[in-house]
Amino acid sequence: MKTKLISLVIAGAVVTPFAAQAGSLTVPNQDITLSGGITGAYLYNSDTKRDAYAVADALIDLASEAKTGGMGFDLGIGTLGMNALDSSSPLTAIGNGGNTAVQYGWVSVIPTDGLEIDAGKLATNVGYEVAPSYADANILRGLVWFNQPVYYTGARATYSTGGMSFYAEANKNAFGTGSGSGAGISGSFGSVDASLNVLSVVNSVSIVDVILSSKIGSVDVAANIDYEAQAEAAKVTGTDDNAYGIALYATVPMGAQASLPIRVEYVDDGTSGIYGLGAAGASNTAMTFTVTPTYNFSDSTFVRAELAYVSTDKKTTYVDDKNVLTDSNLIVGAQGGILF
Repeated sequence: MKTKLISLVIAGAVVTPFAAQAGSLTVPNQDITLSGGITGAYLYNSDTKRDAYAVADALIDLASEAKTGGMGFDLGIGTLGMNALDSSSPLTAIGNGGNTAVQYGWVSVIPTDGLEIDAGKLATNVGYEVAPSYADANILRGLVWFNQPVYYTGARATYSTGGMSFYAEANKNAFGTGSGSGAGISGSFGSVDASLNVLSVVNSVSIVDVILSSKIGSVDVAANIDYEAQAEAAKVTGTDDNAYGIALYATVPMGAQASLPIRVEYVDDGTSGIYGLGAAGASNTAMTFTVTPTYNFSDSTFVRAELAYVSTDKKTTYVDDKNVLTDSNLIVGAQGGILF
């Protein structure tokens, strides 16, 4: 489970989560791999004193591997809750987000060895965390993830050689509107897997994203450094035009079937409002701590609990049960999942 997640980080993308457990479908002229998962969760927001039960994910992934001189595809159909420690609306974190739809889907062509071209609704290469919670280490995605794109339409060319990968892309609607472009590089450097991704959206924002992952003894560790700058057209006069976030991850094994994923984040909005920690002009920073003890009954079934805490430097973001602004938010929850 953790090995597959690290491989996703190297690419920086959601690509057929847990395909190692997938089966095959026999259809005329095509070998198709089936994978996916379903999860159910309970989340309680201690500040608003509200709770929710949700089918957080119910996704089927169908894929056919492209080979040199041929074509393939990847298609994800279902719902993804994408529950997150949303910096602008804590109620999002306890809701059942997403509708049943084509979450992503692209056609792949490999015209020659090492070169792959994908076109369709792509999974972003930006960011460490992934949209399906069953493929993520935590139930709730973090503040850094929440400010990164997830899926968007476009075309991407990736060239791989000597353990390194390079890509360039043209995209649309990465943040719900606008056209943009992106490029990046990823590979292994000794014991460290690393990627650098750059994404820019016209009249919106540009992102520089660094992902590092490795292993210290038996502990999987990773870091995601996210820097964002507003385009001139999006800037508010008299405020900062940039912000940054840093997310650190560690997954500690607890015997053969249990683990303890930990996430710590620091986000600095300056006065930009980019991360949504308050209106532009109100300087804000935030720290988060998330711990998610997990027990795997098998390679395809798990249960986990979670405690996620956010603290901000000003009372501009979260509210309590009396609708009064507060500078913190605490969410606890539990989740079970089945992979197929």
